[in-house]
Amino acid sequence: MYALMTLGVFAMLMTACKDDDDTFTPDPAEPTHRNWTFEPGAATEDVQEAMILMEHGDTISFAAGIFEFNSTLSIDSKDSIVVRGAGKDATTLSFANQQAGAEGLFVTNCDWFLIRDLTVADAVGDNIKLKDGDGITFLDMAAVYTGPVTEDNGAYALYPVTSRNVYIDNCYIRGASDAGIYVGQSEKVVVRNCFVEENVAGIEIENCIEADVYNNEAFNNTGGVLVFDLANLPIIPNGRQCRIYNNLIRENAHRNFAPGGMVSQIPPGTGIMLLSSAEVEVFDNDIINNNIMGIGIISMVTLDVLTSSSTTDPNYDLYNYATHIHDNNIQRTTDYPAEPNDMGALLMSLYQAGDIPDILYDGVISPDLVDDTTEGVCVQNNGTAGFVDLNVLSGFAGQSYDATPHDCAPAALPVAVVNAPAY
Repeated sequence: MYALMTLGVFAMLMTACKDDDDTFTPDPAEPTHRNWTFEPGAATEDVQEAMILMEHGDTISFAAGIFEFNSTLSIDSKDSIVVRGAGKDATTLSFANQQAGAEGLFVTNCDWFLIRDLTVADAVGDNIKLKDGDGITFLDMAAVYTGPVTEDNGAYALYPVTSRNVYIDNCYIRGASDAGIYVGQSEKVVVRNCFVEENVAGIEIENCIEADVYNNEAFNNTGGVLVFDLANLPIIPNGRQCRIYNNLIRENAHRNFAPGGMVSQIPPGTGIMLLSSAEVEVFDNDIINNNIMGIGIISMVTLDVLTSSSTTDPNYDLYNYATHIHDNNIQRTTDYPAEPNDMGALLMSLYQAGDIPDILYDGVISPDLVDDTTEGVCVQNNGTAGFVDLNVLSGFAGQSYDATPHDCAPAALPVAVVNAPAY
């Protein structure tokens, strides 16, 4: 059962109101609200009842221990909510015995939402899905699939989508069969200080506008960090303005265990992959021993050709634009991944072990850039990193290792500005 207590100053700082223009902003003048507290052994029904009855500004607190839930917990249309535990190493919300629903925690239409200091584990589907929010924070928490990784694991560990002002800080993520941290069709995003391992994609920014990904460590995923634009997404058909910087992206060569979808094409051994993206700046990263694709600049046109598919969305742009890769430390060994997928095996077949360049560009040019000698790709100051234009559309014939046409320096992208709790 749950008990009630006041939150005092903390709740006052976390409450919020809506202005006439529907922009959600914190309002410290609001009165204190309730704290619904739970101890281990709490019934799923009691926690869900609290999530239904709670009002704007309330908090749900989970004590230290393991909580076992048998169905999805959901929160809908409540603002200035806090869900918190006693620490990500102290409080675990386990869905290992889930019988109903797909998500562990499913949050919809909630503005100024903060979840922190706990672990969510082993949902049937996504551990935490958050949809249609403004001012969303995941702080000092974990989202994991325990045990050996498998195609049966949930797709996403942290999954904010179609939202604004998304802030993810100091989170540990493991075992997702699609992406550990996935932010999709959202505006104003920061992902920082996170450790992601043994996912297919460690961090994926998909069809987003204004995102910063920095100070993270991606280790032993299939691919470390992805910036993808995909077709048939109605909210943001084409993303732009993403900065990837100051990350440690190392030894991402895990077997690709995605059951399907676009991420099943990611070659084990991928550090960073940019797919049909625009206005992306990649700089000051340590990209170490990702032995197939240190950094890949790939168009959906290439994937369509290699997979005999066709992308027909009239609102979707298949090409890369305004890509700037500079001042990265890229190193690799001569060892190829032990379990390549088809895409990885194709790339491996083009080179002797150890000869594959660090920066792979497919050479597919937007019709809008045919008169631009840089082709919208700038590569500078990456030490001894090798570069290749794969010339995919000519069947990989006539590859060029000359990065001189891409020796250019566009203006730096601006900082992503996020307004979210505890940021």
